[in-house]
Amino acid sequence: MGPYVTLLRLDVAHGYFADGRCRGLRFVPTPDTADRLRRADTVVREDGATLLIHGAADTAWDRLRDDPDHQPLTWQVYATDDGFGFYTDDPARRPGELLWLDVESAARAVGTEADPLAPIPLQAEPVALTDARVAPSLHGAARLRPPFALLSLPASAMPVDDDAGTPLTLRWSLAPRATVWKYCLFGEWSEAALEVIDLAGTTEFTAPRDDRLDDGRPMLAVCSREPIALAQRAVSRFQLRCRNGAGPKVLIKRLPVAAARQLGREEIDGVSTLISEIHVHR
Repeated sequence: MGPYVTLLRLDVAHGYFADGRCRGLRFVPTPDTADRLRRADTVVREDGATLLIHGAADTAWDRLRDDPDHQPLTWQVYATDDGFGFYTDDPARRPGELLWLDVESAARAVGTEADPLAPIPLQAEPVALTDARVAPSLHGAARLRPPFALLSLPASAMPVDDDAGTPLTLRWSLAPRATVWKYCLFGEWSEAALEVIDLAGTTEFTAPRDDRLDDGRPMLAVCSREPIALAQRAVSRFQLRCRNGAGPKVLIKRLPVAAARQLGREEIDGVSTLISEIHVHR
């Protein structure tokens, strides 16, 4: 048996986090995959954002590829952070769908001319839980609590052992959820021509309008005209100003930013829209 090398490395990026690395993912091999990983004497490591598989350079891939049923290696991917679903853009329609990550399709899309040292970008495809590609990998608890995603690595996408010195490197990029930001202004705002201004000049907001909370409390509401991505450390800098004869006056130098868990839905221009309410008191 040759020296142990890194066979596979999967890094998960997430645009919500300041450092770009995801948090709190757990990769659970299906029973068949867990058995094959043991039989191939691999060592598996993960830290919530990265999955690493180490094995013997000269035999590991051949042993992982050896399966009479020709089933792919499959991992159920769970999010352990309760806030994950709030700040992550998720194209799957839960609970009837999940995201499917197929390494073979990703490698084919990259092509043979790609740099072998460059990570292969994985594309997440929403699929129904009853889809033949994922249904066999959902058994036991996974049927009752489906994972966020399934990672599939068929034998055809596995390197040959002659190339084991170069790990199979994958990258999966998750996007942050984007919402319409709704500033809810409470109290007496007697100033004329209130407006929310983006100092970067990239985001526009509506003029204030009279509105009420569900409990009947009156407020002024100002909404972003386009969705804004949620972020662990938002770089947006919005100000509340008023305009008068002497020129604009800054009332709040830096408005608070949207919190990931403060989500709601409103109808905007006839479309049900996800919003983030941000309460500002005077």
